[in-house]
Amino acid sequence: MIIIDQIRQWIEQDNSVKRVAEDLQLTSELILLVRMIFADGILRPEELSLFKQLCQTAFGIPETEVPNVIKYLQEFGYETSVSDAAAMFADMDLERKQKLMVHMLSIAKADDVIRPQEAELIRNVANLLGLSADDFTAIGHE
Repeated sequence: MIIIDQIRQWIEQDNSVKRVAEDLQLTSELILLVRMIFADGILRPEELSLFKQLCQTAFGIPETEVPNVIKYLQEFGYETSVSDAAAMFADMDLERKQKLMVHMLSIAKADDVIRPQEAELIRNVANLLGLSADDFTAIGHE
C-alpha cells in the first residue's frame, strides 16, 4: 500500500501531475522528451528550456509545475522503456506521430547540435512508430 499512497500523494500535489498521471499518452510523450534531453548523458540548458516551453505551449503545463512533473516522471516512469513509451503511439494517426517526432527533433536541435545518441534515439522511436524517410520529409515541410 505504500506505493499506492505515494502515487496518490503525487497526483494530489498539483493539477499538472494529476493530468500527466491520468493520461498515458501524455506521460509517454513526456518520458520520450525527457529521454531526448538526457540522450547524450548531459543536461543542456537549451534543451531543458525548450522542454519547459513545450510543456507550456503543447501540453498546457505551466512552467512552474514542470519540476513536479519531471519529478513524477522520474519517480514513477523510470522503468518505462523507450519501446514501451513509443508503443503508446502505435495506433495513433500519422499526424500525431509526426508531432511527437517534431517535439523530439526540436529538443535534439535546441543546442544547435544533434549528437549521435540523440540521432539514434530519434531513429529508434521512428522505427518503433513505423515512420519512413518520406514521413520525415513531410515533417520538414509542415
